[in-house]
Amino acid sequence: MVVDVVDHVGEPLVTVEGGSRSAEHSPMSSYDVSFKPLLGERRIMGKGGPSLVFGARLSRFAENLGLTDVWVKTDGLEVCESMLGSMLAQYRFTKYMSNTNGGEPRIHYVGCSDADFEDAASQAEAVRLARDLGNEPAGSLSPAKFVDAVKHRFSALPVEIEVLGESELESKGFGGIVGVGKGSVNPPRLLVVKYSGGGGRENVAIVGKGVVFDSGGINLKPSDGGIERMYSDKCGAADTVATVLGAALLDLKIDVVGVAPLVENMPSGSALKPGDIILTYSGRSVEVLSTDAEGRLILADALSYTIEKYSPNLIVDIATLTGSKNVALGSKIGAIMGNNQPLIDELTDAGNTSLEAFWQLPLPPVYREMLRSERADIKNIVGGGSREAGTIIGGLFLKEFVPDNTPWVHLDIAGSAFSNTEYDWVPKGATGFSVRTLLEFLRRKSDVSPDGV
Repeated sequence: MVVDVVDHVGEPLVTVEGGSRSAEHSPMSSYDVSFKPLLGERRIMGKGGPSLVFGARLSRFAENLGLTDVWVKTDGLEVCESMLGSMLAQYRFTKYMSNTNGGEPRIHYVGCSDADFEDAASQAEAVRLARDLGNEPAGSLSPAKFVDAVKHRFSALPVEIEVLGESELESKGFGGIVGVGKGSVNPPRLLVVKYSGGGGRENVAIVGKGVVFDSGGINLKPSDGGIERMYSDKCGAADTVATVLGAALLDLKIDVVGVAPLVENMPSGSALKPGDIILTYSGRSVEVLSTDAEGRLILADALSYTIEKYSPNLIVDIATLTGSKNVALGSKIGAIMGNNQPLIDELTDAGNTSLEAFWQLPLPPVYREMLRSERADIKNIVGGGSREAGTIIGGLFLKEFVPDNTPWVHLDIAGSAFSNTEYDWVPKGATGFSVRTLLEFLRRKSDVSPDGV
């Protein structure tokens, strides 16, 4: 058996060699393998990349051959990364299937430490939560049921949970969240999950778009445009709560608050209409030219509320925001933009380490003019059928709701959050893209003491 691992331009990097079934373990069901790095300067994107890819491909190899056990010699491996790759590759969303294959291969990393195992398992559990929530159909996961699922998962962890219901959202002026949600029989929620592990370290806020189903509203999506997959429009919220879960499981020494506005965007007699003007939590008015540009409306409220209430040192929002992002960058690269270059660089580097690539897009002031409204403070899209600079326009809209003195980054994970094919550690369906990047980012912040040492 030979498995080749290549770098991001396709050049050979690692060869996994083995091939004979081991006589020392269960006959006809076990392989011994070893990891042999090739010489050369080219590296796969990310310092842990070769080991992560190795673990994922080894797991898929074993599963395809029907092996029950594979024993891995860990010389040369980043053991935690390799185990994580194996764990992530074994994920399947089978909750609603009556017949499943089961029998995932057991990958034994000889000499693995308890610390490495716990680290990998904690990261994998966080990604699993993001994938599970992202894969749930809308009929099974309304905003209220999303909250219930999160409460259940966090019940034994040192995490505070706060929920704002429809009446409270309305009375407090969350015009974006209430406006988008009012077309559905399932009322909106604002979910806050707070982990306090800091002891004086940075207070990080993460805000995730949670549209449990996006029909487009009155601007209904076409039937041939993938509307059946629009339950995945909550992946930003799923990634947000999953990141907080990972921080708690890893016992990171940092304060993290995750905020998820949760809505269902549906057409009805009570739904938001094109041409309506809403008043957001910030006090700024928005002319709604398209009800299918709803994610930015709920994020505007959530960003303003989070900054006002929690005064974070920095804030990151995550959203499957624009189809334009997938056109520009494809499904394997996320878009990153913001108002603070050092923060953008930190998150981009954390993504490279995690093999979750992000590419920076600009937020040029000249494009802000495209959102100028004659009837309100801002429009939610350019209008007139234009799709020019769609991903940038989405970022510029959100920027309006973040003070210049608050470091902010926007991650557009449209396309990256949901995969139509499986490969390496990525499954079909919700991927959890961005969770490992954010955990790597938080880990680095956690490793820095309050005095910067």
